[in-house]
Amino acid sequence: MTDISRTSTELEGTVQLDYDASNNPIYVGEAGIGVLTSEAKWRIRKLTYDVNNNVTSIKWAGGTTRYDKVYDLRATYTYS
Repeated sequence: MTDISRTSTELEGTVQLDYDASNNPIYVGEAGIGVLTSEAKWRIRKLTYDVNNNVTSIKWAGGTTRYDKVYDLRATYTYS
């Protein structure tokens, strides 16, 4: 099981979510306060689910946790 909890200091900023048809979050973007979704200042995770809606994997855009992605382009990245 993967723990995606964060400490309170990590919650300072902007979180953007994108949901699938089952209302599961599939993309989780994190950036500083006031960052636009068109700026290359995001780190983005992609979550995948099994048939019971349990998270089976969490992968990072470009395989990195760096804040250098554009949230608007989240579907175009390779996740690992």
